[in-house]
Amino acid sequence: MNRLSANISLYIITFFSAIQYVFLANVPDTVSTFAFLSITNLIGFLIMLCAFFGELRRLDKKQIHQSAVLSLELLGFNVFLLLGSRGTEASVVACVLSSYFAFIVLISFLVFHQRPEKCKVVGVTVMLAGVYMMMDANLSELLQIHILYLIIADVFFALYLLSAEKYATSSNPALLAMGQAFFNFLITTVIWAVQSMIQHTPISLPDEPAFWGSVFFISFFIRGLYGIVQIYAQRYVSPLNVSLIFSTEIVMTLALSPVLSAVLGTKQEAFTVLKVAGAFVMIFGLLVTEEKVYHAIAGRFAHDAG
Repeated sequence: MNRLSANISLYIITFFSAIQYVFLANVPDTVSTFAFLSITNLIGFLIMLCAFFGELRRLDKKQIHQSAVLSLELLGFNVFLLLGSRGTEASVVACVLSSYFAFIVLISFLVFHQRPEKCKVVGVTVMLAGVYMMMDANLSELLQIHILYLIIADVFFALYLLSAEKYATSSNPALLAMGQAFFNFLITTVIWAVQSMIQHTPISLPDEPAFWGSVFFISFFIRGLYGIVQIYAQRYVSPLNVSLIFSTEIVMTLALSPVLSAVLGTKQEAFTVLKVAGAFVMIFGLLVTEEKVYHAIAGRFAHDAG
């Protein structure tokens, strides 16, 4: 894999990520968040185990520790993602989650003292303006408890991307992906069992086809394929650029809404002029984060001003 193929791979898994919110809406409120995470992580781990069983001979203590750290960060993200996505439109979920690239810049600066490039700061600012427009410039949306959950998920995912970049350069990506799924399965299963004991509820899952369709989509494309590709790609792409690519999932969510509503019978997202304009602003902001594009645009403005 090189930088070009890594970027293409990231856009492909962003496509699947954009679709997942429709499937997450099929998870009933009566189903424990930890039950859903437990079963999807188990299936995702088994899929990866079948594909990379031979890599287990390279497992060592360092990679076990790194997998445990990644699993805790990813667990925090998934828990708050599920809490926030219930009862929330797919476009709103994708829109708020698209903001985690801003936390990459903030955490890198405050914790690791990494001064961001000017093109990144300008691009991130433009993309945040696009996110605001795609929420129809409605600040009242940010006051909902579900939105708070999604913002907390953003923080966890920013930490996860920073850790994944650090570990992917020195460890086996396949082992890290399998390890984080395995640890997430263990942790969520224990919490699910304790939760069932406290609430005196049986450890069971619904039998509706829509629910199990969601389980298998999330297990294969998100827990399995997404986890492997993302960690491999971070050997060649920085955390900020990864998060900027992932942020385009809101554009994909809106674009795919008519198709998904027709195929899956779900509610179609409402298109507005502001949302469409916001999508173009986000794409423009993504382009500006590239140093060559930024200098070309800045040079053009300077030329026109002169």
